[in-house]
Amino acid sequence: MKKIKLTLGLLVIVFVTLVIYQNRTYFFTKQPLSLSLGVETWNWTAPDVENVVYFGGSLVIGFLIAGYLGLVSKFRSMKTIKHLNKTIVAQIETIDSLKNELDNFKNDPYLQDDTQNSQHLLIETGNTSISENTSENNVNLNKA
Repeated sequence: MKKIKLTLGLLVIVFVTLVIYQNRTYFFTKQPLSLSLGVETWNWTAPDVENVVYFGGSLVIGFLIAGYLGLVSKFRSMKTIKHLNKTIVAQIETIDSLKNELDNFKNDPYLQDDTQNSQHLLIETGNTSISENTSENNVNLNKA
């Protein structure tokens, strides 16, 4: 891919050089650049400069504007990435704290005894359909 880009870049440079060389009478003639702001006294005229300088100056200004816009875009995307990374870190911390809370809840011996006692009470009352439903509702939270 780098070779293709290099080849295309060289072809563009050769083409531009060829166009300038074939039209060198136009590009190397000197012309003044004048600016009129609408009022007769508000005229400004630059000294005589070759046309190739005007084209080159326009090209350089275009590159500077494009570079500036590229840098602004890069800084915006870096700011967005930093913000999203902070959000990810905060969410990971929340997930870890919730996992620790869940592990503490699972390992609490008093809660395990209460759930076993409630299942035994349901079985002793003879209501087996409710005890079957409670055993079906137990979900393995480690898979989530």
